[in-house]
Amino acid sequence: MEIIKRQIYLEDSIDRTYNSKTWGMLTASTFYIKIFLTQNMDNMGLFVDTSFIEKTSTDVDYTILIEKLNGLGHNFPFMLGAKPQTLTSFNNSERATLRIDYKSLDDYLAYGNKQITGFTDSKLEDVRSYNNSDPYRIGFDVKTETYLNYRGISILGVDRIKSMGEPKIYVFDTPFNNDLGTDKQVSGIQYLDIDNTRIVDINGFDKVIPMTEFKYIGEGINNTNTSLSALVQQEYLFGIISNPEVENDVFIDRGNISVMELHLRLSEINNISELTRYGNGFYNINKQ
Repeated sequence: MEIIKRQIYLEDSIDRTYNSKTWGMLTASTFYIKIFLTQNMDNMGLFVDTSFIEKTSTDVDYTILIEKLNGLGHNFPFMLGAKPQTLTSFNNSERATLRIDYKSLDDYLAYGNKQITGFTDSKLEDVRSYNNSDPYRIGFDVKTETYLNYRGISILGVDRIKSMGEPKIYVFDTPFNNDLGTDKQVSGIQYLDIDNTRIVDINGFDKVIPMTEFKYIGEGINNTNTSLSALVQQEYLFGIISNPEVENDVFIDRGNISVMELHLRLSEINNISELTRYGNGFYNINKQ
């Protein structure tokens, strides 16, 4: 939810006319605020993922495509047998984006082996067991999951606590071996709850939260985080979009007048004469 702060000064809508019976009273009954609403629309036929098929032969039958293009009145060089020029050299940008005849799928993927670290909020509750007397059980598998890593190797990962000392160490999707919870851990993600705090900005306010460090090995661009597929638009969905979704949930939080306001009015008065006239008798003065 987006928070937009706006100030409306009530002083501009308060009666300050000398000797007025409504002096000091709010004269406005309505305030108009312009609120910008956003909406989303989905072009339903745009960018549909089509499974990527690796080129296995130099001879490709384009008959169906050529007939379709001819029927639409389009002509392209490849329809007459022309082939793209073979590139002998290319820069790094072209290397990542162009289809090269002699390249395989793996040539477009890059594997990393650098450790990524940072700070986040504590995830300790995610490895909490249902045992009320011993909720944080060391060595207990809260969850197990089998998945393929970036090299296509099957990994049996576990979610468990390694230590409840200083720092508290727990892992997610990590194989159960001697490297679990250490700097040698390769798969999964490791968290360390440190006995310290840090200040973060949440919705414009500083908040003190426990310090939690995370560590994992970066896997780069690979099959686990990249979809290598053709982006096409389905013809029968041309021009068809979804109904607009308007984000119109508006909540207005009205501020409260400070309890010190009446006391601060005294700072505007310099003598007894002004005190008598202030607010058409706002202050009750007893003469003795």
